[in-house]
Amino acid sequence: MMLEVGTVPQMLVGFPEGRIFAGRLAEELGLPLAVADLHRFPDGESLVRLPGSPRQAVIVRALDRPNDKLVELHLLAGALRERGAERLTLVAPYLAYMRQDIEFNPGEVVSQRILGRWLAGLFDRIVTVEPHLHRTHDLAEVFPGREAVALTAAPLVGQWAAGQGAAAGGWVVLGPDEEAEPLIAAVAAAAGVRGICGRKVRRGDRDVTCSLPPGTDLGGRTVLIVDDVVSSGGTLLEAARAARAAGAGRLLACGIHALFPEEMLARFQAAGIERFVSGDGVAHVTNTIALSGLVAGAVRA
Repeated sequence: MMLEVGTVPQMLVGFPEGRIFAGRLAEELGLPLAVADLHRFPDGESLVRLPGSPRQAVIVRALDRPNDKLVELHLLAGALRERGAERLTLVAPYLAYMRQDIEFNPGEVVSQRILGRWLAGLFDRIVTVEPHLHRTHDLAEVFPGREAVALTAAPLVGQWAAGQGAAAGGWVVLGPDEEAEPLIAAVAAAAGVRGICGRKVRRGDRDVTCSLPPGTDLGGRTVLIVDDVVSSGGTLLEAARAARAAGAGRLLACGIHALFPEEMLARFQAAGIERFVSGDGVAHVTNTIALSGLVAGAVRA
């Protein structure tokens, strides 16, 4: 139900680019849906409009291409607090700025810690899916003093794979590096197949090499490459190359969050990847795996 105007005890607020996912989540939760209206002035400033003054609100926005989105979230959350909102929950299916969790090189800003404090000052609760965490083991560490929930989509990906025939055998779930091991293990378990992880060496944003464990034989198997985030596509292409070199008979791929431009799909196909699917938390032409039920369960809890 789309909300037009007025005051309600609770509402779900979406943004134009994520209207479809927000609508599904609102339906799952039985909440009225309001979509914030955005205007960008010629100098780049944002104007945010939202009817209603809820006492509680669930605000839904994936934080891919995050900089403008974060400012607009701040404007919206601040306005709702001024109107008397007592509790604000942020659902960020994709949560940006998580990769920089330490000072890798002298002088670098640790964005994870700083963004965490910023969002903790705006929201009472943060819910996300497959945050790109490495050395931080508990999402609550990122958001001091706030409730924080990190969900995994692994069972949903495994169920999708099983529905595509993985359960019949002959499939392998492949992760591009050791950091993906928990995700790969969970996807493989849900699909009822074997999972393996390669090793990735990154020399730059688009300069990546992936290798598989010595002696890996994928002869004739269907290989499902899974990663939490696919942005440039370089890691996925490298993983596909390594899988083909090890004898893979068929290649499929899944990114929980697809952040790459649509034209990259042609390069994936040229590399032998028959199909790429993604979760629907970030709007993308490849959206296949519905995350709204998973997220709704966490919001209700």
